[in-house]
Amino acid sequence: MPPDARPMSHSVGTITTFVMPHMQNIRGDLFGGDLMALVDQAAAVAAIRHAGGAAVTASIDRVDFRERIPVGSLVTCEATVDFVGNSSMDITVEVYAEQVSTGVRRHTHTAHVVFVAIDDEGKPVRVPRLIPETDEQHARYARAEAHRLSSRPA
Repeated sequence: MPPDARPMSHSVGTITTFVMPHMQNIRGDLFGGDLMALVDQAAAVAAIRHAGGAAVTASIDRVDFRERIPVGSLVTCEATVDFVGNSSMDITVEVYAEQVSTGVRRHTHTAHVVFVAIDDEGKPVRVPRLIPETDEQHARYARAEAHRLSSRPA
């Protein structure tokens, strides 16, 4: 592997926490803003790990809200770097909710986030190339590359 590259398996970020009463919306479920903060934190771990230094949120392109997450659930955000540009990193965050007492775990949300690696002055810096290793990683890479191309302004 080239010295300026990292395998996809290296650049993963996971955040897990209980949904506590102070995090609830008026229906008793996880408030969307708290979910967004968890998604952003998990993506930051993956981005900083991949960049080997500071990285900041450039955009939260999309969040698909599929299911509610009630108070008392264990929520896990799993972030993967799926594609890189010069300084930017396309990251997918999958959100899972678990009822701890039964072990039932369900996929509740998906988010697409872009981070940019920066230096001490806040200027973008080049990130290591991303090397997919498995068939699933190659598919994720191809999907992220297609998404990036389709979201460019005409």
